[in-house]
Amino acid sequence: MEKKRYWPFLLVLPLIAAAAAGWFLLPDQLIMQIGMDGGPGTIMPKLFGLLIPPAVGLIGAGFASSQEQEKHPAGFITLAVAAAIIGFTFFMNL
Repeated sequence: MEKKRYWPFLLVLPLIAAAAAGWFLLPDQLIMQIGMDGGPGTIMPKLFGLLIPPAVGLIGAGFASSQEQEKHPAGFITLAVAAAIIGFTFFMNL
């Protein structure tokens, strides 16, 4: 029986740090999607917009630390998606 791995949860720490920095750097309303016309599609309050990437990252870390070997790649892909979400959020709102 394989031991559960906890180190993938360390990969969530940069997401949390980026969300904390975003609290001070980003505007109160965040653009989260771009519409077909190139304008803002979905706008969210800062609190909810900044909580999405760490939440997605925690889900990915949970999959990546699973005892089931086939869930590990999905977990790391989910962590990468969380990093892309926070990067896009900063790119669109700074």
